Amino acid sequence: MRDDLLQTRRSFIKAAGIAALGAAAAGMMGCSAQTAQNDSAQSPNEIAWDEEYDVVVVGAGAAGMAAALTVSTEGDTARTLLLEKGNSNLGNGNSIFSSGIIFSGSDAESLFEYMKELRGEFSGTPDTVLKAYADEIVHHKEWLKALGATDDMLVDYAGTNWEWGELPHATATELFSFNKEDENDMTHVVKFLNAALEQRADSVTRLNEAPLVALVQDPESKKVLGGVYEYKNKTVYAKANKGVIMCCGGFENDSVMVQDYLSYPKAHPAAGLCNTGDGHRICGKLGADMWHMNSYAGGWNNAVKLDGSEMAPYRMLKKNQGISVGINGRRYYMDWDGTTMFGDWVGTDISLNYGCRHGHQNFGGDWACLPQPSTSWFVFDSNGLSKSAYLGKYASSNTLTTQTQTTDNEYEVDPVADGYGYKANSIEELAEQMGVPVNELVNTITIWNESCAKGEDDRFYRPPDTLVSIDTPPFYAVKCMPEILNTDGGPRRNEKAQILDLDGAPIPHLYSSGEFGSIWCDKYQGAGNISECLAFGRIAARNVLAESD
Repeated sequence: MRDDLLQTRRSFIKAAGIAALGAAAAGMMGCSAQTAQNDSAQSPNEIAWDEEYDVVVVGAGAAGMAAALTVSTEGDTARTLLLEKGNSNLGNGNSIFSSGIIFSGSDAESLFEYMKELRGEFSGTPDTVLKAYADEIVHHKEWLKALGATDDMLVDYAGTNWEWGELPHATATELFSFNKEDENDMTHVVKFLNAALEQRADSVTRLNEAPLVALVQDPESKKVLGGVYEYKNKTVYAKANKGVIMCCGGFENDSVMVQDYLSYPKAHPAAGLCNTGDGHRICGKLGADMWHMNSYAGGWNNAVKLDGSEMAPYRMLKKNQGISVGINGRRYYMDWDGTTMFGDWVGTDISLNYGCRHGHQNFGGDWACLPQPSTSWFVFDSNGLSKSAYLGKYASSNTLTTQTQTTDNEYEVDPVADGYGYKANSIEELAEQMGVPVNELVNTITIWNESCAKGEDDRFYRPPDTLVSIDTPPFYAVKCMPEILNTDGGPRRNEKAQILDLDGAPIPHLYSSGEFGSIWCDKYQGAGNISECLAFGRIAARNVLAESD
């Protein structure tokens, strides 16, 4: 009987995370005497730690860097281990690929009201979390200046600040970024944070190509004791006396998770390649609850080479210069998908407005991220090509400001030569090349041109300034597939950035920040993710520092 209890005890320890995690890591890296010792540990005191820190931060994008910097600047002699899965000091998730624009403001109470308006009828994200976010983002500039940023480095955004101007408190939004013309190359918040960390090597140990493979948890207290990571062909056990902060990003690079949670059989991740859901699985083993798993920025179609070998650069197509059709040759709602459409909507009816706001589109008067066909075709004519329908390698010229404007294409581009599409002198010939029903595509183009002539799209309510006829040969069709910018789902967190279990209780000494369990559940405010990285990075770090060892 006693032997049975002991065996049950061992199994429970392994399931809880103390042992077997070393064995799991060893399966990839090779077994060692220490791994064997940890695998047979009967209590936390028997774990053989390789290293010891006050805080372990996992993921070195904007969230992880903000957390590590906060521990370094506010934690007296606290020591931090900052682990990065990829090989760049600037992080290998989405932060460095972002515009670098930061959502902020000066009136925390109005920002809190705006956050509640963005949440809408979704009830799972509590006021306490939104208020913590709103209260913290008003301090972004002063925090950056305390780290050494100057007034010349920080510039206010010149465009429209709010993405959802119809909401009553949208005008509380302020956006700013680092000066793209900075002479010292402090042109992006991530570059600045990296430079600040380089000055703190005495308190922050930074390791690249060092993925976390497991967390170690006391099965009795549920306290997270540290982590196991791989580095230079070794399995390393790192003790975290105060806690672990998970800043692992999303799962847009894990095709199965994208299928399970976003219902896309295939979709292209537009930015960082290291967001593969590792942290989600690691925290799941500790009983972490998950939220916002179907929330994401994306759900538009971008060009893909005909042979599927390469995705086009971000914003390579101007969808206001043509139409999109599915494999049936018909238009679908919303075929004018674009990317983010900023507009001065203040005082207007949100249920009647249009655009694609980080994937959210007007659907029956509400706004949701709409699914896109696995394969679609962007169809336009020679006039569309001359107006930047296809930009090829010059996609960077299609900015947030110009992407919804009709602009002359000053570049020599050819989607056929680039391998992205077909060209024909008739719609019938084009349909044959595309492999869609000829009569359906001909009918679709006929109806579309009639709508353009009368200035009204009575099928899908496209704005009049996007009604561009397709009637001047040669005609073009560019193959497209869904693209995702980032996901927001992950472990549920509270206002202290603590990760919660299935009962809503904090998992002791386990925290999160950024897109790893992001706060966004319904409408998303542009520049809000990078802002959240900074805000909850600081919140997590301060609460970790308050933990007893």
